[in-house]
Amino acid sequence: MTIIERLRQYKELEPHKIALIIDDTKYTYSELYDAILSIDIDDTSHIVNLTEAKESVKNKVLLIQSQSFLEQLVQWLGALYRCYIPMVCHNEMDIDYVEKLGLVIASEGVPPLADFGVLTSGTTGRPKPLWRKEESWREFFDIQNNIFHINEDTKIFLQGSFSFTGVSNMVVAVLWAGGTIVTTSSLRATRWIELLERYKVDHIYALPTKLRLLVRHCKCKLSAINYIIAGSQVLDRHLMEQLQQLCPNMEFILYYGASELNYITYCTGKELLDREGTVGRPFPSVQIDENKGIIYVTTKYHIEGISDTYTVNDCGYIDTEGYLMFTGRQGDVVNKGGYKISIPSMETYLQSIDGVSEVAIIDIIDDVKGEDFVAYMVLEDNVLVADVMETIRHHRPSIEWPKSIHSIPMLPLTECSKVDKRKLKEWYNKG
Repeated sequence: MTIIERLRQYKELEPHKIALIIDDTKYTYSELYDAILSIDIDDTSHIVNLTEAKESVKNKVLLIQSQSFLEQLVQWLGALYRCYIPMVCHNEMDIDYVEKLGLVIASEGVPPLADFGVLTSGTTGRPKPLWRKEESWREFFDIQNNIFHINEDTKIFLQGSFSFTGVSNMVVAVLWAGGTIVTTSSLRATRWIELLERYKVDHIYALPTKLRLLVRHCKCKLSAINYIIAGSQVLDRHLMEQLQQLCPNMEFILYYGASELNYITYCTGKELLDREGTVGRPFPSVQIDENKGIIYVTTKYHIEGISDTYTVNDCGYIDTEGYLMFTGRQGDVVNKGGYKISIPSMETYLQSIDGVSEVAIIDIIDDVKGEDFVAYMVLEDNVLVADVMETIRHHRPSIEWPKSIHSIPMLPLTECSKVDKRKLKEWYNKG
């Protein structure tokens, strides 16, 4: 059964079931399916004709440029229905950028079995297109939904553009299960809290950066939350404890994945606290191996054009109980005069210091040591940079001291809610 067929089934069996809530507007499964059938491919989308389409009846790529979450979702589903190959563009892409992307796609072509495209987040460079068969997601939905406890009764809150793989995959997986998605375009945590309470949301899907905003602004207990699902960023014990106080009935689930490969490993909050640095054990049907510190993943739920065993050059090792211990991306290291410092490990340590709410490290060029690093921090009230630096000096060797610490009111985020380190480097270079 395809995604579109599944939605048609819900329209026939449960037409009045709420599929989507955007702020204060509700959309039933019947309304969503009807919108898919009636949507026009308008001037918010850019069509790329594939003149060299081989072994496929699909010869048009639809670059969706709308910044409306509803339009992004409906146009993406509508394109699948019409046998186009949809790809949702990131909100920051202007018309010229999209046209250049279209020229690249027309020139390079699309794999013959591709049903849709996704874009990398662009956090380490320009976003690049990746291509997928629908079944590479669809056949994994039941597996991931079982791990994440998502079913027809689920009400899940998430916030972000449909253009990012984590958001789009989670949205379509919840619709596949017959659940309800609650979202908003607002970046205000107070607005998120209003929606969580009003619609009795039981799941939250968010990166730790947004969970920290939630903790900072929420003044009440969120007792209806049963599960919090988060991707693998810097996640510290203090944040976990704050979330447990805020949501006393919740179970935390951390996952590790990649746009190229889908979900890879997962663990509970307790497992995370018991094994600092772990991202869990593999999802069912996924295999992980390590060779010379590089993680290799074997799965059939991957993008087109790569083998079933593949690496995205993430680093780590597998402990004796089968848990993947993640140490960062290859090259995510500062070589300080020959002494190598793992940026993820150092961020985890700095995050654990009392009074440090958020932290991000950037590497810099140093005339003497070759490389060094500076830390940007969001500090709690009445905490001084000097206090933090004093703690570091007492607990770490001098070679691991940051060259400087900068206190800022909040870390800049990319559209996919990851720390915008390119922006931090711009700030640093401007002095």
